[in-house]
Amino acid sequence: MNEFNLIDKLKKILPPPSKKILVGIGDDALVTVSSLIPKIRMLSTVDCLVEKIHFDFNYLTPREVGWKSLAVNVSDIAAMGGTSLYSLVSLGIPERIKEKTIFEIYEGIKDCAEWANIDVAGGNITRTPQDFFINITVIGEAQKPILRSGAKPGECVAVTGFPGLSAAGCYAFKKWGRKTIKTYPLATRSHSQPEPRIKFAQNLSACGVSSLIDTSDGISSELNHLSKASKVGFIIKETLLPVDEEIKRLAEALKRGPIDLILNGGEDYELLMTFPPTKFSKLVGLAHAHAVPFTVIGHTIKSNKGPQIRLQTGKLRPITNRGWTHF
Repeated sequence: MNEFNLIDKLKKILPPPSKKILVGIGDDALVTVSSLIPKIRMLSTVDCLVEKIHFDFNYLTPREVGWKSLAVNVSDIAAMGGTSLYSLVSLGIPERIKEKTIFEIYEGIKDCAEWANIDVAGGNITRTPQDFFINITVIGEAQKPILRSGAKPGECVAVTGFPGLSAAGCYAFKKWGRKTIKTYPLATRSHSQPEPRIKFAQNLSACGVSSLIDTSDGISSELNHLSKASKVGFIIKETLLPVDEEIKRLAEALKRGPIDLILNGGEDYELLMTFPPTKFSKLVGLAHAHAVPFTVIGHTIKSNKGPQIRLQTGKLRPITNRGWTHF
């Protein structure tokens, strides 16, 4: 079973969306018409984090789990160029989880909510037979949401931050436990307490960004999503990919290639975008103002071959979807 094929099949079962739904299944968030303010678009997203699938209490604290569970949803709103407003939190709690643990998880949710300036407005609690889960819905807004489908041939492709850090941190946690935090602070923090580029994202529409997605499933996966939605090809240059020194050290210790981590790691919650070359200076200025690392990694082309990477040897190779998938 393939996650995205399953989504496509489920979509066919459902009735056609109403006219109030401007963008439904297939983007980072649902886009609907606001009944109160005509020029504003409402954004909605939901994500579920399941113990032993998305996190493990053996190396993440309950407070970190709480932070991360809200942050990943805030990232989806940021990936539309929107502002998160409020959230609903549902918990599935097995009998072995103590009340103290739940309180600590909510402290993490509170920390992230205050950081992101978002209200936690309610939710639900239920019992589960085995593993803990946390399911969060976030509602946001945007005047002009940035979709995955807006890329055009001849545009620049750029990414924020250093994709691959979170995946490297996850592997480090699994291999060496929490003692690895002192050795690899950036990677472990990227995994345990991600900080989506929310303020930066809110200004991207005004700066001419044509398509946008977060890197939650890895650059390889997200490039394929953008290519499919926008019907353009991508040429990514291996020599342009941002490689953090900590990724280099961790990749060597883990006996993995840094480029593999960067392309296929996921859980970074950075932003991958396209924009006309004429908007480059404006975006660099915005990135500098928000202290956001910003790297152009390639360009779009008129092609139905999907994303490709130009290796250091000069050869072109397809970028297959090797990012995160549930099945």
